[in-house]
Amino acid sequence: MRLIVACPACNRQYDASCYPVGSRFWCHCGAVCNVEQPPAHEAAVVRCSGCGAPRGDGPDCRHCGSSFARYELDLSSICPHCTTRVSDAARFCHSCGLALAAEGSAGELSPYVCPSCDGGQHMHSRALGKDLSLLECSRCAGVWLGRQTFDHVIRRAEEMLTQLPTQAGATPGGDRTVAQAKAVRYRPCPECKALMNRSQYGKFSRVIVDSCKEHGVWLDEGELTQILEWVRSGGLERARAAQHEQRKAELRQAEQSSRYSQARESWSGGDH
Repeated sequence: MRLIVACPACNRQYDASCYPVGSRFWCHCGAVCNVEQPPAHEAAVVRCSGCGAPRGDGPDCRHCGSSFARYELDLSSICPHCTTRVSDAARFCHSCGLALAAEGSAGELSPYVCPSCDGGQHMHSRALGKDLSLLECSRCAGVWLGRQTFDHVIRRAEEMLTQLPTQAGATPGGDRTVAQAKAVRYRPCPECKALMNRSQYGKFSRVIVDSCKEHGVWLDEGELTQILEWVRSGGLERARAAQHEQRKAELRQAEQSSRYSQARESWSGGDH
């Protein structure tokens, strides 16, 4: 049975057949999609599954010529809107007329275990464009991004700045407070199993992430969205500017200390 799940925010559709009922996955728009058991039912063919037009009295659609019998024999998918069983080949639900356009699989099961969940919960692989992908847990909705993927996502977010990074009065971290976990827990890297470091991304994002220097970054539910919003609002640029000013202040202080030490040595030498 092919289970098509529609995003509750943008209505983008995914083939979630490989996900167990009760699991979750991320939509490309950032919303979390829930995989629920649909109360599937069979309905009379009232619309053409090929073009969505109302069905006539004949065996074929008078609009596109499709055979109604073709779509009545193979009812192995489920409409995400009305939960009617529909054909895998259908482009429209024959009951409610919804366009069926799953953008591919919601993800394939991977050999990597979620570093946050217990019980050996395996993550699903999701494609991000042509050459990049991420892993996500269908239980906790956390995501694992390899170093190359994470860097690519951050660069793309920087290209979508929504405000000037030098905005007057803006602080590097914005108005959010750092999320406080109930207890500090060091998690294993899904790839090398070594315990990952915990740190605040960008030093000012106020989002604590788990990272493996060699392999990638683990983000709990919602953290990727928070980081991308921070980057797009100019947070990373402001953080770099703040670090640059801090470095300049440290250099000035070091130079002043050096001059003071040289002056003291000169004074000490003049006493002899």
